[in-house]
Amino acid sequence: MKKVLGLILELNPLHNGHKYFIEKAINEIKPDVIVAVTSTNFTMRGELSVINKFEKVQKLLQLGIDIILELPFIGAVCSADYFAYNSIYSLNKLNVTDIVCGVELNDINKLNYLDEITSSDNFNNNVKDFLSNGYSYSTACNKALQMITDDEELIINYSLPNNTLALQYLKAIKQINPNINLNLIKRINNNFYDEEISGTISSATSIRNLIRENKVINDYVPFEYNLIDINKSENILFNLVKYKFINNDFNYLGVKEGIENRIANQIEKSSNLEELINNSQTKRYSSNLIRRLLLHIIMETNQNESQRIDYVRILGFNKKGKLYINKLSKEIKNQIITSPKNTNNKICINELKATKLYDLLTNQNLYKEEFKIPIIKEE
Repeated sequence: MKKVLGLILELNPLHNGHKYFIEKAINEIKPDVIVAVTSTNFTMRGELSVINKFEKVQKLLQLGIDIILELPFIGAVCSADYFAYNSIYSLNKLNVTDIVCGVELNDINKLNYLDEITSSDNFNNNVKDFLSNGYSYSTACNKALQMITDDEELIINYSLPNNTLALQYLKAIKQINPNINLNLIKRINNNFYDEEISGTISSATSIRNLIRENKVINDYVPFEYNLIDINKSENILFNLVKYKFINNDFNYLGVKEGIENRIANQIEKSSNLEELINNSQTKRYSSNLIRRLLLHIIMETNQNESQRIDYVRILGFNKKGKLYINKLSKEIKNQIITSPKNTNNKICINELKATKLYDLLTNQNLYKEEFKIPIIKEE
């Protein structure tokens, strides 16, 4: 049986830390085939990707990834549990045997213990109580955890972003295919939210800060990129948000409990997108949730739209990847979308719409590239 490595990547942008992670994962697993799934032009936290989806694919192929799958807008711009489920769902469709993720807490036993705690009725009942008192979901979970365990290492690490995702990957694997092995690689040199450069391996957040300031990032990334102008793109996004709030119909995904009224009240008091997000966030609605919410309002994502995908689209492959795809079962191959031509798949149509939005925000002409997928790397 082939050993197939699965990687889950956002790449905003693809930096030296990603390169280290990919190389270490390959060295540890020694796979026959490598499959990556990547979010496209918008990220889980509702941000614009500073490099577009097609450039991500090309660079991943250069790093030796054999097959790249798409995590489309509807499956990526969502909370960690849905993001993880959709990622594992996609990788499982290509029969991955091992998944590697980066973490701050490199201890699979403690991760399993966290899963046991957070799956318990006691934990979930406590979460509901804290939510009813107006706390955000993440804060409610942290408080609920502290009522069950006094393990300081678990409590501190539970809310760190890579650990949060790793826990959700573990839950999704147990739900979708318990035979998949989850492997951990410890994050080095920096933390996810570090805003300052920490060396040649620095956080994506700190690198994006340099991009905002039009500073050179060559020392921190393995490739040159066609980077977007973040400030200009967010100004356009801010204007689109203001336009959407002229309309009073907000039957869109995530709009509830009157949060649209709070955002509407803050629009005139805010001079840019970042101010609007900061002014609109509450104890219950984090900045990331607000970012996602604004994108779904602009995209007019229906309130009842499922955030679990039933979707496999291949963005690119090399010769080894092509051979592997050819040997997949007919049942799996019939589920794969390689081109949006003549498709009636709602998720794919929504992804095309997201690319048009990205074009509008970044002044790139990417929409026609959707019809040239998959990107094939010649040996």
